[in-house]
Amino acid sequence: MFQIFTHKIQTVISPTTLIGKDHQILLGRIILLINLSKKNLKSLGIFTAALTILGTIISLDVNAYFHPEAVLLIAGGAVGYTLIVSGDKSLAYRISEGAVFFGWLGLLIAWTYIAYNGFYNFSPDELGVAVAYSIHPLLYGFIIKLFSLAFED
Repeated sequence: MFQIFTHKIQTVISPTTLIGKDHQILLGRIILLINLSKKNLKSLGIFTAALTILGTIISLDVNAYFHPEAVLLIAGGAVGYTLIVSGDKSLAYRISEGAVFFGWLGLLIAWTYIAYNGFYNFSPDELGVAVAYSIHPLLYGFIIKLFSLAFED
């Protein structure tokens, strides 16, 4: 028997009356997820998101997503932004906002550099790599924002 709590009313429902004997295991797993604490759900969410992102990146090409200069820009920018803005918001919120802010700033810096060098100086292969590298700061900023959501409260 499973207990389902709705507000202050407690109702007991047999799993066989809900979905039949064949699907009792599925129902048990769903109820297990419902009964996990908020901290455990956040940990599960972080793990699932990280696994999804890493699985996608590894299946394509890890080298296409690694850009150390962009990592430094986002890390330094997020720390700087966190120190600049007022402390009214949570630390996780300020870090996430700083990461996204500097992600957009990094994208604009990279596009300015591409425009400054002129499109005629780049071969099509070099232009593609330059545009891909220009997107890295924004990608890293949103990844940091995603993971920092778990620490807001």
